[in-house]
Amino acid sequence: GPNGSIQIKVIRGDLSEATYPSVYRLVVTHFDIIDENEDFINEPGEHIRVHNIRVRNEGGMPSPELRSIKVLIQGTQFLDPIIAETVELPRSIQPGQEVEVPGVLRSYIRNEFSERPIGSTLNFRETVRLVGYFDERLNRPLPYFCQETHIFIQYPLVLDAPTYLDCVAKGDTVRFRWVLHNNSTKAYGISAALKRAAGTKLSDPNRFFTLSYATAENPEEALDELSEIEPQSMVTIDQDFSVNPNTMEYSEGNLSLELMLSDPKSGNLRSVQKYAMHMQISGKYQLSPNPNFLLVVNSKTPNHAIHQIIHLVRNRLHTTLDIFNLSLSGSYESPVTSRNVLHSYEGKSVIIFGNKYPYFNKGLCNPWDILDAWQTGLLMKANTNVLFAAVESLPQLNDWVKKAVYPAFDFATSSHSINDNDAKAVILGLKKTDPKTLTGDMTAHRFPVKKSIFKSLPSSVDSAAKSAAKRLNKNLPLRRFIAVPDSNVSDPTGKTGGIIISEGVPKTANLIASVDPFHESPSGPFISDYHLFFIISSLPFLTRARMFWNMVGHSASSVSCDVVYAGLEGFYEKSPGQDFSLDKKVSIYIAMIMKR
Repeated sequence: GPNGSIQIKVIRGDLSEATYPSVYRLVVTHFDIIDENEDFINEPGEHIRVHNIRVRNEGGMPSPELRSIKVLIQGTQFLDPIIAETVELPRSIQPGQEVEVPGVLRSYIRNEFSERPIGSTLNFRETVRLVGYFDERLNRPLPYFCQETHIFIQYPLVLDAPTYLDCVAKGDTVRFRWVLHNNSTKAYGISAALKRAAGTKLSDPNRFFTLSYATAENPEEALDELSEIEPQSMVTIDQDFSVNPNTMEYSEGNLSLELMLSDPKSGNLRSVQKYAMHMQISGKYQLSPNPNFLLVVNSKTPNHAIHQIIHLVRNRLHTTLDIFNLSLSGSYESPVTSRNVLHSYEGKSVIIFGNKYPYFNKGLCNPWDILDAWQTGLLMKANTNVLFAAVESLPQLNDWVKKAVYPAFDFATSSHSINDNDAKAVILGLKKTDPKTLTGDMTAHRFPVKKSIFKSLPSSVDSAAKSAAKRLNKNLPLRRFIAVPDSNVSDPTGKTGGIIISEGVPKTANLIASVDPFHESPSGPFISDYHLFFIISSLPFLTRARMFWNMVGHSASSVSCDVVYAGLEGFYEKSPGQDFSLDKKVSIYIAMIMKR
């Protein structure tokens, strides 16, 4: 016909003939997969079994009667079929007939062939495909025999990420916690029916910690074996350890937590999941008797940067350095005074690392996010020098500084307020006040403003505020003021308004920020010139003048540098009743040393 017609003619061995419209086509229609343990988890190291295989002849002629067709599981990345355990299809399957294939196929699930990333779980999507082939020398496969089916290769036990502090102090006792899940339908553990040993192993290769469950023979490892964990359940495991008091401050402790599960065949324990834990070993805060420097760090501050500053301040500047770790306390509250730790360093130098750090699983935090801007402004007004080192987010720091520069939000009148008839009189009174006075209310001052003939009252008040600001800047250039309209002034006639003048942090306040990161030095804890400049700039002015005299000592006509520069502590001290000038202090100090 026009569309064509094909017929297949078969001549049998007895010379009989048969005609068919098409060839036979054997297709697998169904099969079941079950794991060897029957816990519905396809685990590396065990076998899967394929049974209840059903095959349909979708062709137009019977399958061969005299030739054998074998069925096998196709090998893959994880599946290693047992070649000796094949099954044979029934012979002479008629067109449209569906038959069940007797027997069971098995395939071994190979163990993992590469190391997984730290913290990841095994959940591999594998393909199971049956292959039909003629049992002959060429082992020719049957086309279109089987559609693929997917299974997941995984372990029956899964370990959640451990909960731990990313910063611990020397000598502290710390608790780790993690959760173990049994996702299978069988119990695991040495006391369970499967007798499959399971547990967790904590390892400390550097021996920074004392593990509670470690043995004398193996003190760097602690194995916590489970007796039994029920199916479809979870168990929480706690383990305490103490930080070795001999561990170097501001070093990194590295621990590993592994989930151990015995092999289904050999019974040997193997690691099936692993977490790496990194934590900073911090020192405990101590307030020096005569503190000069405070260094505020956190868990993500590079340890080499901390050691560079320690070496600079203690070994090269020969002065005291106290270190306060925000990741240990969670706030700026001093464990010694129960106040803001910065209050103990009023008039001294404070260095705060400006890197972001995790704030107790609540996201990343800047160190100034939890620093009271009002209190810091008062301290800067009292000549406290503040350096934010290696700042990661300068725009966010600028927003915080604006709050610290003008910390006066309470405009209530106090006994120190200057209330006069005009801006000139108020400014004259401000000249007589001490800008360094540390007051809790940040005194506000006022003067009235009368409505101009050619302006509205709001316009007159705004003009007077701008004029007062210019006068303040001209007459008191080193002090910082803000002049704003007084909204509390109420005049029924609408002819009188008011201006509030509030003093903020003086322009001479030493607030510095650096942005470059600290780079590790190959020659030891030596700081770069960039950061050296900023740290020296955070010193009080008199101390920097003292260092200048120290440099003068390098010249041949001057006193030896080692004689003049014996440390900064002496220049912080002030004897009662003495108020010498800087030159006088240096002269007396040199004379005292030369007499020795």
